[in-house]
Amino acid sequence: MSESSRRRWLKDSATLTGATLGLPLLEARPSFSAALPEKKLKVIVAGGHPDDPESACGGTMARYADLGHEVVALYLTRGEAGIAGKTHDEAAAIRTREAERACEILKARPLWAGQINGDTVVNR
Repeated sequence: MSESSRRRWLKDSATLTGATLGLPLLEARPSFSAALPEKKLKVIVAGGHPDDPESACGGTMARYADLGHEVVALYLTRGEAGIAGKTHDEAAAIRTREAERACEILKARPLWAGQINGDTVVNR
């Protein structure tokens, strides 16, 4: 099977699956920016540790920021238990700097929830 026919088969399969499930998998759409509302959005991406939000959807964060929307990376912890051989304070300082730098690059604002890595409690 040539590469061209494999691509055609994948496209046709995805289109058929989308039509069957009612999903617009390969639907022709206007550009991403044209599909967004006129008003500015506040996009919040949450993660348990530094690097979780940007690793999971950094491209989406950057795209929304480039379109003028407010993007916030919400970190539940500062990654205190995230570096072997470092104290919790040392690891938290390193991982906090890394997250802040990532947010600068992505044009996002970091926000810290104040939980402690390895000691987070969910209650009322």
